[in-house]
Amino acid sequence: MAWARDGQRLASCSDDRAVRVWGSADDDQSEVIGVHRDGVTRLAWLPDGRQVVTGSADGTARVWADSVDLAKLTAVARSRVFRALTDDERQAHLLPADADS
Repeated sequence: MAWARDGQRLASCSDDRAVRVWGSADDDQSEVIGVHRDGVTRLAWLPDGRQVVTGSADGTARVWADSVDLAKLTAVARSRVFRALTDDERQAHLLPADADS
């Protein structure tokens, strides 16, 4: 976890792959600002106070804005989970035709 320089926001990361920003001490709500493909192991605020840099067990480092466009994040997440099959994948899932039918 790391506090922003303004002392009003706390960023956190964990093995659940999510990067979160929390509001002031009296606000227990968090906002997921990013998701890695593996657990997030490192986190720090950039000097501008509006971006968080993270490192992950997936071997990547990323920079995230301190707030997120939920529609854009949802589209990215769906593209990783729901995607069209390639022709080879589609062929691999076809059942063989039964000559007797």
